[in-house]
Amino acid sequence: MNIGSLDRRVIIQGPTSVINDYGERTVSWSTYATVWAAIDRKDSASQRNSAEQLVSFQSVTFMIRQSSQVALLSPSYRISYGGKIYEILGVQEVGREQLRVITELLVN
Repeated sequence: MNIGSLDRRVIIQGPTSVINDYGERTVSWSTYATVWAAIDRKDSASQRNSAEQLVSFQSVTFMIRQSSQVALLSPSYRISYGGKIYEILGVQEVGREQLRVITELLVN
């Protein structure tokens, strides 16, 4: 692994359940880990129907170092980078040193 390619600081956020003023359970996001990553953006975006609207998504892959801190990373988490939120679709182990985090960014 070329550690020099991990040149972007990203925040991994985890969901926490919170009860609001009305007694309803809602999801709040808190920082789980802050790590260095390499980013691979796909040139094109895909479209699909969501809630009867046509929505565009861009596939973005983050490469991060494997560690005990990110060992539990799953699609229930998300990544915050550059003021945007990336929904995690899957996590793949690459060798023993890296994780490939496959995400989607909602394109407005």
